[in-house]
Amino acid sequence: MASENKIISSLKESFLIIKKNKRIFLLVFILQVLFISFVIAANAYYVPRILQSIQDAIGYAEALNINPEAGDIGILQQKSPLGEDPLLISRNYSLIIKNSISLLVLIFLIFAVVNGLAWYFASNIAEKRKKLFSLKGIFPYMLKFFIMSVFLSFFIYLLAYNLVNIAFSGYLSVKPMDFIPLLLIVVMAIYFIHISVPILDKIRLKETPKKIIRLGAKKFVPVIISYLIILIFIMASLFLIFYFIELNLFLLLASVLLSIFVFAWSKIFFAVIIRKLSGL
Repeated sequence: MASENKIISSLKESFLIIKKNKRIFLLVFILQVLFISFVIAANAYYVPRILQSIQDAIGYAEALNINPEAGDIGILQQKSPLGEDPLLISRNYSLIIKNSISLLVLIFLIFAVVNGLAWYFASNIAEKRKKLFSLKGIFPYMLKFFIMSVFLSFFIYLLAYNLVNIAFSGYLSVKPMDFIPLLLIVVMAIYFIHISVPILDKIRLKETPKKIIRLGAKKFVPVIISYLIILIFIMASLFLIFYFIELNLFLLLASVLLSIFVFAWSKIFFAVIIRKLSGL
């Protein structure tokens, strides 16, 4: 019952905090816009290049007439069975790897810097005595957030790797259940890392694992409920975007702004509930 009261009070408090700290929330909102815009821009730049390289490699491979008789004739005529540009596939493969790595690194930096700043201001928006724009406050938080982002990226990679293996398990000599234990460990690791974000500036880095594991284990139910509340709000806002995408341009724009508002608000709400549950 106490946990339910904390969730309800945190929900009310999050909107009250926004009302009392409009300028800081506007900054969080703008950072959220920048984060989404930069991620979209990065994908818009690199994804077409990756797809073009894939298309060029596949198109060249399909155009080759590779069969034993054609290969023998080509050799007799001193022609390569791999066509006029046998290194084209290799070059495009290298470009795919290069652009994919560049995209992932860029998205990581956008997440660690822009999203990190958004989390910093959202987590400390109610701190009246704290100088939010002081480098002494921002730099330690951002350093910890960067370290957490590295661990988070690693576990997200493992999560994606396991999901892909489960999806293609029918074509592999493995069973989906073989990946379930590691998948559960990865999901729990992501869960604990996310809990640490609102309180990074309240605990020492070396104490973080112990604190967040204790908090995440003891307060598992209210944390999960807060996740569900945030998920419901996000899904509802995204539904409005898809609903109005072909109906009304003004309502579509309003839905997009509402969705960004929800993402910005969710950071504040999650910070409030985590700090209450942790007693900080």
